[in-house]
Amino acid sequence: MNQSDSEIMREILLKKHKETSLKDADFVVINTCGVVEKTERKIIKEAKELKSKGKRIIISGCLPLISPEECKKVADAIIGPTNILSIDLAVEEDIINTKKTKLDKASIVSKKTGIVPIAEGCLGNCSYCATKLARKELFSFASENIIKEIEQLVDSGIKEVQLTSQDLSVYGMDNGDCLSNLLEKIVNIKGDFKIKLGMMNPKYVNNRLLGVYKSDKIYKFIHLPIQSGDNELLKKMRRGYSSADFVSIVNKFRKLFKESIIATDIIVGHPLETEESFNKTFKLIEEIKPEVIHIFKFSRRKGTEDFNLKDLPDRIKKERSRKLSKLFQEMNLEKNSKYIGKQFNVLVVEKRKDNYLARTDSGRAVILNKGKIGEYSKITIADCRWNYLIAN
Repeated sequence: MNQSDSEIMREILLKKHKETSLKDADFVVINTCGVVEKTERKIIKEAKELKSKGKRIIISGCLPLISPEECKKVADAIIGPTNILSIDLAVEEDIINTKKTKLDKASIVSKKTGIVPIAEGCLGNCSYCATKLARKELFSFASENIIKEIEQLVDSGIKEVQLTSQDLSVYGMDNGDCLSNLLEKIVNIKGDFKIKLGMMNPKYVNNRLLGVYKSDKIYKFIHLPIQSGDNELLKKMRRGYSSADFVSIVNKFRKLFKESIIATDIIVGHPLETEESFNKTFKLIEEIKPEVIHIFKFSRRKGTEDFNLKDLPDRIKKERSRKLSKLFQEMNLEKNSKYIGKQFNVLVVEKRKDNYLARTDSGRAVILNKGKIGEYSKITIADCRWNYLIAN
């Protein structure tokens, strides 16, 4: 979502300004995330250092709404995630524009990236989440604008379209539409392209939605954050589902698609997470064996309900994170090693410094020595790491 916002601001600024190096820049826009405190500290430190070098600093994104006073101390201007169209004004004047507005970002087409935002905000009220302070209530973008944007991207040669929002699964629940309707329209768009779906709350994932995945245009990749394997903790977090609900969706998805990817998120070290709670999470990951895990050490965020809870010692958070990471990496390395010698027709999606990133039909990452973005390549898996495959 932030990458998409950054591209919109970049294109606005390029009408009057030239992008350059940090050393030569007159002003710097820092588009921020505010999920964890550690990230906030790094952002503020970076802003201070750039300010000391005489740069004009504009801070955008979520942090101006989560920690406005800290941002005001180091920035010349600040704007919120729904105020990105005023970035040119922020460059010229000392403005503070963080008022929540309804901006349909799907109506602002950027052909530089295949990232397509479909909504702002969510329906959740999670006890630990600071993002809701910035993105707030759900605002689903018009489906006709989303379709038009994807059509233009495909016409311009984009082969991989990533749909993004805080929670894809609640799309349309504020205006009588739904994600399944939107996806059914998207897969009927003419052209050769792949859709990668972003995060979806397990609470709202249904059989109809899983059925839409049968389209050849959708990667068999599903991102379902479980956060904890302990149902009591899930209730206290106000997540709205149980571990059994999560397992049920995973099993259905894998039954539908033998070659698939399950991605999930875990919070370790929540103030109410006991050793028993963590063990339930550990056992759940052992059982499910997801292909992707994002592990977050709990971070107290001002303005959230959980900010008032007594934090666990860092050593406990680190130990639980290490234990879970070790389990996951060992499981995934074993799983990936079984692909060595197998052949795939992969889509090349990104040029990196020394190689290329491609994806299988399930969305599994494959590293190639050569390739051409937007083209398919028949490859044989020669090696692997715990988080990606390597082709000849």
